[in-house]
This record gives sequence, C-alpha cells and structure tokens, in this order.
Amino acid sequence: MTAPSPLSALTTRTTRLFTLLLERALKKTGLRIGQLPVLQALQDGKALNQKALADFADIEQPGMTTLLARMERDGLIQREPDPTDRRSTLVTLTPDGQRKSRNIVPIMEHLTSTALKGFTPLERDILVTLLERINSSLKSQL
Repeated sequence: MTAPSPLSALTTRTTRLFTLLLERALKKTGLRIGQLPVLQALQDGKALNQKALADFADIEQPGMTTLLARMERDGLIQREPDPTDRRSTLVTLTPDGQRKSRNIVPIMEHLTSTALKGFTPLERDILVTLLERINSSLKSQL
C-alpha cells in the first residue's frame, strides 16, 4: 500500500485534531459535535421539519430521527405539530437548547484562533479561499 499524499494526510489529521478539541470543549457545555448542524439551523427561534434539518445537516433521515430523539431526551429541542401539514412536526430549540447553543460560537472562535495562531490576516484569507474551493470541489461529487 502506498502512502497518502501529504495534502490528504494533513487535511485528515487537521480535521481529526480540530474535531477532537471541539468535542472536548463542547462536552463541558453538555453538547455533542453531531448536534451542531441542528443547533445552527434552529438558531434565532427558527422552526423546521425533520426533512429540512436532514437536508441542512447532509445526513439521512434515519440518522436525523435518532439525533432528534436524543436531543429531545436531553431537553435541547421540542417538537410540535406543523399547523400547515398534519403529517409533519416542527422542531424548535428549548430555552435550554438556546442557552447552550450560545456557547458554540465562542468555543469555535477560540479553537480557530488557537489553530491559526501566528497566521497573518492575509494568510487567513488565503486559507479560507482555498478551503472554500476544496469544499466546493468535494461537494460537487455528492
């Protein structure tokens, strides 16, 4: 077996380290990394159905069902009947979910600052541009 390219190995390692450190920081607030897309989608009092949340998070419906059940059990979300579609429910954040979700941005900003310590503003801008291009290329393969 041949070794992966340096870029592939570095992006994999960087993602793993960032995820590990983010998981540790979130755990202190009672949140998990897998909950982030739902918390982000529902911020500012938004109400969405499960399909919209699954689309936003780029996960399959069964996975979203399990995630929402856990989040409801943990008191982070609540479900109510959709007044426009009796077959559907709308998901919103509970007051506890709203409070805990306010911790996310400061945690991520701190971790980003740590990761980019010593980078110039220009280097940060270049990195963002390059990562956006990588994400776009990869997303086109979905």
